[in-house]
Amino acid sequence: MKNFNLVNVLDTELTCYPDGVFPVGEKQEIIEFGITTVDLRTLQIVRTISIPVKPTMSTVSAFCTELTGWTAAQLNRQGVTYAEACRRLTSKHGSGSRLLVTDSNGDVTSVKEQCKLMGVEYPFGEDHLNVASLFAMSTAQRQNLGLAEMLAHLGMAFEGRQHRADVDSLNIARVLIKLLGSARGALILT
Repeated sequence: MKNFNLVNVLDTELTCYPDGVFPVGEKQEIIEFGITTVDLRTLQIVRTISIPVKPTMSTVSAFCTELTGWTAAQLNRQGVTYAEACRRLTSKHGSGSRLLVTDSNGDVTSVKEQCKLMGVEYPFGEDHLNVASLFAMSTAQRQNLGLAEMLAHLGMAFEGRQHRADVDSLNIARVLIKLLGSARGALILT
């Protein structure tokens, strides 16, 4: 059953190397899911969570640790398997029945590719909103802006550490709430 009152805002962090060049035999993979749930009736954030994932197809490079803050030791200690992360998204966060919101199509592509590669069912439904595209349409931008640029354009500062999936999902949610609030205000006035 679809839940149109709640949406899940997703961000992912993946293993990475400088210039995107991985050692032979390694594949880029998700090491963290960040989900921020937004109540569309009230335009309020319900919760933000992080699900760290143990990497199995690549190592966490020093570059990746510097970017995300995650070390291999932390992920091995705190993380769950990719399959378990997807199960939690579905069972605990209603991911299959809620609109999925991201700030790019890259997160959806990464999740779909890793699910296929690992034989895991895709945890999200068919409905997806790219908030960067919504922002571009709402503000007449000619191109999609990055998250920090969208926030700045809306008069807001980035909150927290960039490149942590839970923090990024929270900031994407803030953009969504601001855009929807402005749209609702415009509709009420006309």
